[in-house]
Amino acid sequence: MTLEQLAKQGRRKEIFTTAFTINQSICNARNEFLKSSFVDCEHIKHRNEFIAMRNGVRYINDSAAKSLSATWFSIENVNEPTVWIALAGNEDYEDLIPIVRQHVKSIICVGGDAEPMRSALGCLVRDGVVTADSMEEAVRMAAEKAISGYSILFSPGCELDGCDTRKMERVFVKMAKE
Repeated sequence: MTLEQLAKQGRRKEIFTTAFTINQSICNARNEFLKSSFVDCEHIKHRNEFIAMRNGVRYINDSAAKSLSATWFSIENVNEPTVWIALAGNEDYEDLIPIVRQHVKSIICVGGDAEPMRSALGCLVRDGVVTADSMEEAVRMAAEKAISGYSILFSPGCELDGCDTRKMERVFVKMAKE
C-alpha cells in the first residue's frame, strides 16, 4: 500500500489498521499472557456505545474512558460535531487542543474544579467550558446545545475520588433513551 492510498483512507482507518496490524503481530507471540492483553477495542463495554438517536442527535456512552488518551480517541472517532460531557479533573488538557478545536462544539464539565479544563480548552468552544452539578443537569444542558446532526458524548477523561461513574453512566443512558 502506498502512502497516498493510506492517506485516502482517513485517520480513523489508519488507527484501526495500525491496531489490527499490532494485534496480528501479537497473535504470533508465544506468551499467552501477552496475547490475552490485546483485545478487540470496538467490543469493550461502555466504549463508544451508541445509546440512542433523539431529535437527530446521537447519544454515545464512553464512560469507560477514564484517561485523556481514551477520550482523545473517542472524540477523534465521532464523525459529527460533538457536545462533550466530561468530569472535572486536575488534568493536563493541552494534548486535546487540536482534537477539541476540530470536533467539539461545547464542553460540559460535571463536578469538581473545572478551572484546568476551562483554562486549556475554554477558548476553543462557543460557550467556553460550562459546569453542571449533576449528570442530569449536564445531559439537559447538552440536549439544549446539540442540534440535529450533532453527537453528545459522555467521556469522563479521568477518575475522581468519590465519583460514581457507573451511576453517572446509568443516568446518561436513561436520559438519552427518554
